[in-house]
Amino acid sequence: MNSDSASQSVVPPIFSGSTSELETSCSTSSGFPNTDLLSATSRTTSSKGRSTSTGSKRGPDDVMKHGRKSKSRKRTVTLRAFIPVRVHGRECMGILFTSGSIRGRGTTVYVVVAADDGKTYLALKTSWQDVTRAEEQTAVLKRLSNHGPHPNVIIPSRLFDPMAKDGRVDSTLGSIRALLDDEMQQFQVENRVLTVTMSDLRRPVAYFWSPHDFVRGVVGALLGHQYLCEIGILHRDISENNIVLSLCRGGLGALIDFDMAIVGRPNMHKDPPPPPSIPKKEILASLLQPSSPLLVNDKPYKAQRTGTTPYMSIGVLRGEPHTHYDDIESFLYVLVLFFLSYKGPLEKEALRKARAQGFIQQVGAGRLPHVTSWPDMFERWASGSHAEISRRKAGDLNTVSHTNFIREFYPNICSRWESGSQSTAPALADLILDCWMTFSRHDLKVAHSQFIELLQEWLTQYAGDESNYVYPFDD
Repeated sequence: MNSDSASQSVVPPIFSGSTSELETSCSTSSGFPNTDLLSATSRTTSSKGRSTSTGSKRGPDDVMKHGRKSKSRKRTVTLRAFIPVRVHGRECMGILFTSGSIRGRGTTVYVVVAADDGKTYLALKTSWQDVTRAEEQTAVLKRLSNHGPHPNVIIPSRLFDPMAKDGRVDSTLGSIRALLDDEMQQFQVENRVLTVTMSDLRRPVAYFWSPHDFVRGVVGALLGHQYLCEIGILHRDISENNIVLSLCRGGLGALIDFDMAIVGRPNMHKDPPPPPSIPKKEILASLLQPSSPLLVNDKPYKAQRTGTTPYMSIGVLRGEPHTHYDDIESFLYVLVLFFLSYKGPLEKEALRKARAQGFIQQVGAGRLPHVTSWPDMFERWASGSHAEISRRKAGDLNTVSHTNFIREFYPNICSRWESGSQSTAPALADLILDCWMTFSRHDLKVAHSQFIELLQEWLTQYAGDESNYVYPFDD
């Protein structure tokens, strides 16, 4: 299916084909090839020899049967994996990313093969956007295309136009639920449209090979963000998933994903920092107050803020207007949480294999082996109301609390990174503390150039430590 034929249907058939590398497959009426597998929790044996099984918990019928205890019965749990072979007419190698949220855009990113040469990997993204967001995304993509490419911004191209020929929008409420225009206005649920974009495939940050590799990724993403501000685009969703690393040794990273971006004034980053809307004394005093929900508008079923919660700035969490300074603050949280999310890089062979396969997720493999949980202090940035999280971050970021912060941060860094090099943990602590104190001293209003200079100085100071890590790829 080409993009022209896709744009003529209400909801285009996305998948086709019926082949799979897994042992058992058959074709279904939906066009999905499917494979029945024993799940990871059903009678499987790990590489360490530990076996597990899914014995069902005994209910009343199992405990007493004809007045006697019955033996517990074990049931096999079946995992049905749908593996598309073609996505929007392009050969699909696998899934790069799927959203874990029950309520949201249902974002899925596939690795597909370029049609022109049959060997280049590309990223094809499908997402169910709110109708108003789809219109904003169209404006963002138009401005990006008008200004041309940038080495630190991955600009997507749209494959599927949600607008029908007569100007109507093929949406979930109109085309699927078949509601009339006046009925849609009364229906308090997002009205969504399918958007499909394709872009160059870069390396996800989970496949970093050294701490310096990731820091170079953040430098590149900051440069990309600065360029966006110059041409009048505010990203508004800075997170680990929206930063990608270079495919070349020593290269800088880039910024992706414009689902939440909006068009604004060019050179917005040159504006002077706005005064804090809440004085520092009130911020600190609020830490002692019980939590209270933030006010919402008259559209209760729609998200009130943009971004990914653990990486949201303090101001955005409070419901203040989103500026480029909030995005730069989000880069700080990406930097901090990244080094608490991983136990060093993957092994060399695992990285090489991942790149050869386009970094696709292996069905049933679970999370990558070097991923770990955040410490309690930082887990609090992801749980609770936005008001609570904003107070916690404000308390952590004031100059008085930096000693408590580094006391919590350093041992967790040591436990995760000492296996790679004994010098890594002190170097990372030095980086995070410098960045943390810079944001604290400047009331969270840090310019692109300030942040980039800090990161570049660290890369120069600790350049020799990168020799403790092995570059795994063949450029």
